[in-house]
Amino acid sequence: MTRLASIINVKDDSEMVLVPSGDSIMGEERKVVHVDEFYIDRFPITNSQYKKFVDATGDKEPFFWNNERFNKPLQPVVGVSWNDAVAYARWAGKRLPREIEWEKAARGGDGREYPWGHIQPDSTRAVYNLDPNTGAPAPIGDREEGMSPFGCYDMAGNVWEWCEEWYEEGKFRVVRGGSWVNHQYILRSAYRSCSYPDGKDNNVGFRCVKDVE
Repeated sequence: MTRLASIINVKDDSEMVLVPSGDSIMGEERKVVHVDEFYIDRFPITNSQYKKFVDATGDKEPFFWNNERFNKPLQPVVGVSWNDAVAYARWAGKRLPREIEWEKAARGGDGREYPWGHIQPDSTRAVYNLDPNTGAPAPIGDREEGMSPFGCYDMAGNVWEWCEEWYEEGKFRVVRGGSWVNHQYILRSAYRSCSYPDGKDNNVGFRCVKDVE
């Protein structure tokens, strides 16, 4: 059966791209793993999308909702905990990505170092290494040169993205991708990090995935 290369998730109006089933190279150790097909958001979830969720559910506003550095409609939402991200995903009929799904979407099936290939990051490809006192995430879609093989934006830099798994059971959840404040080394698609699940940081957001029906 032929799958659509992209779909619109009606509930939150997000464009999602198909990541086909197949083997992929994962992690620093470059293990070959099989990943089943799935759809993933082309962009991180934005403030505008998160507002729809807040308005529909009465859920709490994100921590930086009234901060002008972080609250523009097309910036990725930040100041959301892991549980906030899960609640949004459930409302939208989606879920958070597993690590192997996130990493395949970011680096393709060929094990590239960054979403765009092996070239070192620069400001045309990623938002990173900004001053923590003055910097901020860029609006989605700003860095076409940094697109992943499947057409995803901002999978290196801009905001860390929550994943489904524990990094350390009962203590930290996995985040992937690096952020606007991090060094380029951390932007590598194999790099893993973590955050407290209750954390509401100004450099952590998320994108969602959806199973293929």
